Amino acid sequence: MIAYLRGTLQSRDITGGPADKIVVDIAGVGFEVTTSKRTALSVGDLGETVTVHTAVSIRETDWTIFGFSSREEREMFGLLQSVTGVGPKLALALVGTLGTEQIAEAVVADDPKLLSQAPGVGSKVAQRIILELKPKMEDWNRQRGLSVAAPGGRSHSVEEARSILEGLGYTLTEINMAFKKAQDDSVNDDVELLVRHSLKILGAAGR
Repeated sequence: MIAYLRGTLQSRDITGGPADKIVVDIAGVGFEVTTSKRTALSVGDLGETVTVHTAVSIRETDWTIFGFSSREEREMFGLLQSVTGVGPKLALALVGTLGTEQIAEAVVADDPKLLSQAPGVGSKVAQRIILELKPKMEDWNRQRGLSVAAPGGRSHSVEEARSILEGLGYTLTEINMAFKKAQDDSVNDDVELLVRHSLKILGAAGR
């Protein structure tokens, strides 16, 4: 219905809950958009012109615009909702916590523990996501030229590094944002290097 919104970022409301909100002003009309913390913080600065990819959820009289920083996130959001029992809020929590590549990796590698790190996703829901989406995720990875780490490889290293950072008091959202940046920076899968690089990213973000 609405593929994206392009306008001025008018306000940002970080609630600390499972979903945050931003307002995008387009020609004097303010569109309230529900986003993950990841998107709310990364979409742009207040007063800037931003583009938010959107999906509209309509339930009786309740219309909600969900917003994402990329088209891939919006597509993953829709894909997750094809799973029995996964609604828009749970799908948003997954995309916001893990990001598209980690979700695809977890499904193809049969890693329910990784999926369960998203708020509200228990082991049964995680297993159902893997069962119902695995063939679709394999296609998703092939279309994007992505590879999946073998069991005991990258997933194990990431899990160990994540546990260390959680012990230092960082949230899952902060940790996964740092891991995504580390991946973009081509940091290898050594646990010590991943933790050290993530701490630099998290320290810079906190200033």
